[in-house]
Amino acid sequence: MRPLRSMAVFFPLAFLLSWYPYILAKTHLVHASGGINPLGPAVAALIVAGAFYRRHGIKELLARYLPWRARWSDYFIAVLLPVSLMVVAAMINLLLGAHPSAATRLQSWADLVPRFVFIFLFIGLGEETGWRGFALPELQKCFSPFVASLVVGVFWAAWHIPLMGVEFKADVVPAFLLSVMAGSVVMAWLFNRGNGGLLPLPLMHATVNTVGAGYLFPMFVGGANARLWWIYSLLWAIAAVAAVRISPKMTQKPSAVTS
Repeated sequence: MRPLRSMAVFFPLAFLLSWYPYILAKTHLVHASGGINPLGPAVAALIVAGAFYRRHGIKELLARYLPWRARWSDYFIAVLLPVSLMVVAAMINLLLGAHPSAATRLQSWADLVPRFVFIFLFIGLGEETGWRGFALPELQKCFSPFVASLVVGVFWAAWHIPLMGVEFKADVVPAFLLSVMAGSVVMAWLFNRGNGGLLPLPLMHATVNTVGAGYLFPMFVGGANARLWWIYSLLWAIAAVAAVRISPKMTQKPSAVTS
């Protein structure tokens, strides 16, 4: 089937176009800083969409970003859901005895605005154009949104391997992987809720990265930070279960899915 063939090309290409700084740094072929290029999934999506579906494929991919494609409530969910989960996670962590680190200088909300804009334009659009803009609807031609979201989640989690042990310390990697898989389910729900509208998803992605990595997680260190990760990830898992339960579309067969 064409969707599965397109995915067999897309995922390796997305990894290659993202991991090349990491690969070059590890092999010492050239001087490179390492890390991941988050624009890789977007570039891979445009290439594969063009190769398999020609101009129509690229047009359909980019049309998913039309602001009115999604409902206005989807934009509120994209911001309020991750913020609510992070606030609840922090409150539970404090109730369990965690104490914010006195050595941590918290950024002001004003400082987070340019960080959010950068993450939205560079990371949010770069990743979501590939993962949810192209891979998810392609996989939904063969699988239910729930199954498709798990497949995307596995590759999305593996895509972060160069950051594990560096940006994500070893003790929080399992919790991080759980949050990625659960987040993939929630984002698939939001994508289908908005009739395939893509713009809320980089908005949610940028909100998670800005408020979480930029504000919440630096508040705690050591065991308190690891516990926060587990609380936060379990809350995302609860949200994923709720998304599947409240939306019959998540488990419908491909012929019944409209994206």
